Amino acid sequence: MKTLVSPLILALMTSVALADMPVVFPDNKKFAEGDGSDFLVVSSIPGDFKTPEGVVGAMMWLGDQVRNTDLTAPFSPAALKGTSHFEGAHPLGAYYRGARIDGEMFVIAFSREAMRYLNNTVSIQQAVKGALEGTVKKNFPKVESIAYEIDGKIHTEWDA
Repeated sequence: MKTLVSPLILALMTSVALADMPVVFPDNKKFAEGDGSDFLVVSSIPGDFKTPEGVVGAMMWLGDQVRNTDLTAPFSPAALKGTSHFEGAHPLGAYYRGARIDGEMFVIAFSREAMRYLNNTVSIQQAVKGALEGTVKKNFPKVESIAYEIDGKIHTEWDA
């Protein structure tokens, strides 16, 4: 017995299967060859995430599936190699506590250990925060500012 699938159902199944979420990740080759600007590149990862928690979580945990293979998600301990923050580090996603939109501000919450990534050398900060902020802006264009919450408090002072 043959089963026929309506064109509408087939189209919906195809669009769901092919849904991608835009992400912004660093191109390490551009960073090394350039002046440090314009090294963040838009690509995508599989999935269609809509909530603040989903978008940030997906980019951290699915970043290795980025469509543009020249790009690298800067959320693994390998990104910290050569710094004093490398020893014992876990992926940034292990320190992620959630995200929310508060008015026109997008807040990304982490535990204190995330400071290994967020408050590291300038180049690591540019890669990590650039990826987070660029992806947030791509997925939530009406957001006007992005804040980092560390252990329940908005953190505003960064070293480097």
